[in-house]
Amino acid sequence: MKLRNRLVAAVTGVTVVALALSFVPLYLLIRALEISDLDNALFRQATALAQHLPGTYYAGHPLDEGHADVPESIDPTPRYTAIYGPDTSLETASESFAGQAPGSLAALGLRRTLPWDGVAVDLELDDTRLRGVVMPTGDQGEALLYAVSKSTVEDDTTTLFELLLAIFVCAAGATALIARWLGERLARDVHSVAHVARLVAEGDLAARVGDPRVMGADETRSLASDLDHMISRLDEVVSSQRRFISHAAHELRSPLASLRGELQLALRRERDADEYRAALREMLSSVDALIALAEDLLRLARAQGGAPATRGRARVADVVREALRMARGHLDDRGVTIAVPPTLAEFPVEVRGAAADLARALRNLIDNAVVHSPPGGEVRIELAVVEGGVELAVVDQGPGIPVEDQPHIFTPFFRGAGGENQEGAGLGLAIARGLTEGSGGRLALDTRHTGGARMVLHLAFAENVPPA
Repeated sequence: MKLRNRLVAAVTGVTVVALALSFVPLYLLIRALEISDLDNALFRQATALAQHLPGTYYAGHPLDEGHADVPESIDPTPRYTAIYGPDTSLETASESFAGQAPGSLAALGLRRTLPWDGVAVDLELDDTRLRGVVMPTGDQGEALLYAVSKSTVEDDTTTLFELLLAIFVCAAGATALIARWLGERLARDVHSVAHVARLVAEGDLAARVGDPRVMGADETRSLASDLDHMISRLDEVVSSQRRFISHAAHELRSPLASLRGELQLALRRERDADEYRAALREMLSSVDALIALAEDLLRLARAQGGAPATRGRARVADVVREALRMARGHLDDRGVTIAVPPTLAEFPVEVRGAAADLARALRNLIDNAVVHSPPGGEVRIELAVVEGGVELAVVDQGPGIPVEDQPHIFTPFFRGAGGENQEGAGLGLAIARGLTEGSGGRLALDTRHTGGARMVLHLAFAENVPPA
């Protein structure tokens, strides 16, 4: 069953049951109150009439016609009276009965003995339905029947029934129409969201639900907003993946093209052993570049794989020493010196993360600082204890990072202005951030620093973290 039809059926059903549970008791209560008011009036009038009747003998003496005072009736209402003797048989009756008065109290379903305050009875006279009271009168066991037409009560209850029925039908119909409208609106919103979901599944990442304010309910507006946000993030991920593949293919193409050219050149003519060795050395350098790029890609994939934060622990001094050891060759090649805090050797603090990952991240920062430092320059490592952890900063004396490049420096393969002439594939900072975040830390550029670039590693204390 469609959502719209289920909603209509459910809401209308609940409304019908609620109205029925409300109107039926209301109708019965008002009907009972109407009859109770009529009975009270009849008892009062019957009591007054009994006090004025002759005392002993009624046979052959018809009772006066008269009129009864019926609640909520404006027109005079004829009364029906009858006297029953001690043997419960009819003795006399008013002419309004037209000779059709019940012949005995048994015909009214009454026992011989009546309570002092009388009994209410229902009876019919041709097509007229009567309501009356039977009460003892006199000292000889006689009984008086005092009745009037029930038309006022029946008219009132019939009008009430028709009114409640009209309200019931109108309310149920209005509820069904409103529920159908709401169902169609909700179904329209769901169809809109489902349509966009199908388009995205088919590869259209530009599809959006649109302005969520047109949605009918807060829940569907929230769903539409969340779906659009998810599609935007998915689009970013897919675009990033495409860029990554494109950049990776570009980076792989250069050493492969160089290797292919060297192979073609080596096979073009016969050479002596020394020339072949030289050609092989050139090929080996291209293979080394391919291996280094593949390793960087693997490190980046592992760093960005979304694995939970490493639960190991490492001494800050060991991390810095290992990073300096790995970066030593690069430092010597560029003629750049590095300055470390004099208190590093005695720094006993441990941080969260695997020592190898943290050392690799710090080494990438040092390599990046060396590349951007002038020959003979200095790279400085700063160490500070801050709230919740330790800050390791790598500061160079280069030209700094342009403002327009700062949001992109941790993007894989990004090299900034003049990047084609820079060393490496542009993966170092991306790998460093991935390894740092995988260890539960943070890596950021200090945008307030001037006179070079300042990269800051924030590492959390290794409190309550078991050793790796």
